Amino acid sequence: MNSDLGHGWKLDNKVYTYRYWNKQNYNNPSLGANGLFAPGSGITATSGVDKLNGYRKVGDITTLSWESSRGVLRTGLWFEWAYTDRYQIPSDPRTWQDTPLGNFHEHFITTSAQPFIEYEYKVTPELSVTAGIKAVRYGMNLTQYADNGKTVGSLGGAPSVFHEADYSTWNPSIDARYKIRSNWTAYAQFATGSNIPPSSVFDSKGAQVAVLPSPTGVKTYQAGSVVKFNRWTLDVDAYYSHFQNPYSSYLDSAGESFFYQTGPSNTKGAEAEGNILIGHGVSLYLNGTLGSAKYQEGSNYANGGLWVANTPKNTEAIGLTYQVRNWDMGMFNKRVGTMYNDNGTINQAVTIDPFNVTNLFLNYTFKGESALRGTKIRLAINNLFDQHNIVGVAPASTKSNAPAPGDILTLLPARSVSVTMTFGYAPTR
Repeated sequence: MNSDLGHGWKLDNKVYTYRYWNKQNYNNPSLGANGLFAPGSGITATSGVDKLNGYRKVGDITTLSWESSRGVLRTGLWFEWAYTDRYQIPSDPRTWQDTPLGNFHEHFITTSAQPFIEYEYKVTPELSVTAGIKAVRYGMNLTQYADNGKTVGSLGGAPSVFHEADYSTWNPSIDARYKIRSNWTAYAQFATGSNIPPSSVFDSKGAQVAVLPSPTGVKTYQAGSVVKFNRWTLDVDAYYSHFQNPYSSYLDSAGESFFYQTGPSNTKGAEAEGNILIGHGVSLYLNGTLGSAKYQEGSNYANGGLWVANTPKNTEAIGLTYQVRNWDMGMFNKRVGTMYNDNGTINQAVTIDPFNVTNLFLNYTFKGESALRGTKIRLAINNLFDQHNIVGVAPASTKSNAPAPGDILTLLPARSVSVTMTFGYAPTR
C-alpha cells in the first residue's frame, strides 16, 4: 500500500506471509563392517527417520517519509513473527512406527522488531549524505522436549523444558553519494549489522545454559562507482567486512547441523557487474567477484589465516536476455570458485572444486489495457544441463580430513522445472 499524505509526506506499508513445511520419512541405513552399504541389510526397527522441519512467518514493513528541498526523512518499523516446529524420530521403515523418544523435538516462536530512522541530506545538488540508526530486538520462546539422549536427554523426567531469550543491539550506518556527471555516480558507505545465536545453543544435556551468548556484530565498509550509457552500464565496488566471532556450523554424519562460535574473520574483495545492449531486444549480462574470507590471525586464534566455510574465492556469471513485447527470456550460467568445508574441529578441512550451473527462464507479462495488467506467468528451469557437482562434504570424522566411506556428499540439485503465476489487477475506468 502506497499513500501520498500531502505536504511531502508518504506512507508505504507491506504485509507478507510465507510457509515452509518439509515432512518426510526415509530410511537411513548404517554402514557395514567394510564401511560400505550392503543392499538389504540396512533395514532395522530404528533405521528409518520420521522428520519434520517447518515454519510459518508473518511480517509487516512500514515506512513513513517526508521530503523537503534539503533532504528526505525516513522512519519506520519492520516486524516479523515466526513459528517453527522441528523433530527427528527414529522409526521402523517397514511400518513407520516411531520410537517413544526422538533424536530431538523443539518448537519455538521468534519475534523481530526493528524500528529505524534516517535522514538523507542534500549538501549540494551533486552530493548527498545519509545517516541513520536501527534498533534491533529479537525475542525467542523455545520449547524442547525430552529425547533419547542425542540432544537434551530425559530432562529428569519432565516432558519438556522452556527457554526465553531476548537479544537487542543498535546498528548505525552512514553513506555518501556524489554525482560526477549526470550518468556517473560514486559512493562510499559504512554499515553495521548483527547476528543472534542459533537456537542450538540450548542443545546440551538437560538443556542447561549457564550464560546466554550475546549477538555478534559485523562492520562493513564499501566504496564504488556506477556509470550508465544508452547501450551499456557498469558497476564496480570494493568492500571490507569484519565479523566479530561469528557462528559457524557443520553437518555430522547423520546430516544434522551443529553450531559453534569461531574467531573473528575478515572478508574483503572487489566485484564488477555490467549489462550490454547488443540490439533487437538482446542483452549481455556479465558479473564477477574476487575476494577472500579468512579468520583473523593472532596468537589466540588457532584457525587464523584459514578460510571461512562455504566462501568461494571467486564467482563469475554470464547471461543472455531477450525481450520483445510481452515476452522476456534469459539464460544465465554461474561459476562458483574453490571453497572449503569444515568438519567440526578443523577449519578448511575439505576442498570443494569449482562448479557451474545454468538456469533458464521464460516470462509472459500482461500489459496494455487488460484488467490483468501486471500479471506474470513464469517458466523456470534450474540446472538446465542436470549437472551433479559436489557442492558440500560432511566428513564422517571430526578429527581427520581424509576421505572416508562415511562422508556425506551434497550435490547440485537435479534439473527442476517450475511454473508460477503472479496476479495483477488493474481495472480500466
